[in-house]
Amino acid sequence: MHSSNEHDLKSTLVLGVGNLLRRDDGIGIHVIRELERAGLPESVRILDGGTAGLDLVTYLEGIDRLIIVDALIADGKPGDIRILTQEQTGEDYFLSGHLGRLGDMLDMTAVLGKRPETTIVGIIPADCEGYGETLSPELYPAVARAAGLIAQMLQADVPEYHRAD
Repeated sequence: MHSSNEHDLKSTLVLGVGNLLRRDDGIGIHVIRELERAGLPESVRILDGGTAGLDLVTYLEGIDRLIIVDALIADGKPGDIRILTQEQTGEDYFLSGHLGRLGDMLDMTAVLGKRPETTIVGIIPADCEGYGETLSPELYPAVARAAGLIAQMLQADVPEYHRAD
C-alpha cells in the first residue's frame, strides 16, 4: 500500500468556467456540479468560477495544479472532449470568451507565489450563442465523461483516491 503524507500531495483546484445562461457555454459548471457528487480527496477543491474572470486569481494562491473545465471552440463534434496543457494552448488561450486570457491569470497567480501546472478539459459545444439554462442534448453525456476523465487525472495525483460510482 502506498503511503503519503499531506505535504506530498499536490493541491489541486478544478475550476469550471462559463455562463450558465448561454446554453453550452455553461458546460464547465455542469461538470463541476457532477464532480461535487463524486466525493473528492481533501487535497482537491472544486470551484464554480462562472464568469468571474481575473477575480478568480485569489482562488489560485498556493495551488500546485489547476484543471480548468470550459467550452472549447475547436474542430470536432459537439460533446467531443479535448485535454490540453497550457503549453498546447499557449498564453493567448481565452477562457469562455469573457473570462480573459489564461496567460494573464497565471501571470497574476505567479505574483502571489507560483504558477500552477495547468490542464484544460475542453468540451466542444453545439450552441454558445443562444440563451437558456439547458445544454444541447448531445452535451449531456460529455458531462459524465469529462467528470470521469478528471477523476482519472486526480487518481494519478492521489493514489489512494478511488472515485465512488
